Amino acid sequence: MQRKSEIIDAAEIEFFDKVYDDVLMEDIAKNADLSKGTLYTYFKNKQSLYFAVVNRGMILLRDTFKNASEKKNTGLEKITAIVHSFHEYNQGYSKYYRLNRSSRDPRFANMLENKEIDSANEYISLVMDLFNLLKNSVILGLKDGTLRQDLDPIQTVMFLGSAIESAVYISPENQILLDQTKITKEQYVNHSIDVLLKGIIGEKN
Repeated sequence: MQRKSEIIDAAEIEFFDKVYDDVLMEDIAKNADLSKGTLYTYFKNKQSLYFAVVNRGMILLRDTFKNASEKKNTGLEKITAIVHSFHEYNQGYSKYYRLNRSSRDPRFANMLENKEIDSANEYISLVMDLFNLLKNSVILGLKDGTLRQDLDPIQTVMFLGSAIESAVYISPENQILLDQTKITKEQYVNHSIDVLLKGIIGEKN
């Protein structure tokens, strides 16, 4: 396990600094002070090593969501805390977030589904952990009245997952607009989060 962790450390250096297609197993082996053949005894392909690094970031994200939401009481408070914690995660772990986004490339979908990636089960489990943290917060919000009563829990979680990312991630074209209009990133993110949350608030707020 220690050796595998050292290999993931070596792979992380490569995946943090390069796009996926530019990373070579030879370079990872060199960083880990291993032969390429030995590397394949620990990880069957590059995709498996890539997702081992991605999962590190996913664990951090899950724990960030969990720690933020556990400190709150109502459903809306938990969701609000999760949204803001995602913004903090994006700022503090931007390289992991970049890998998280690129891991959703369609080319990986079939490999994950067919378990051709060593850590596929862990990745899928982490995705479900994130989903359930939001789902439980939505269900609580429906029960305590802090969320609109007409919301469908599953569809709301799916929407929130996409909307949270849209609120926090600044696309290149939006960055140009921000620069042109002299709006800061913090102002844009806070405004986006405010608009997002107002769409789900219940009568008790």
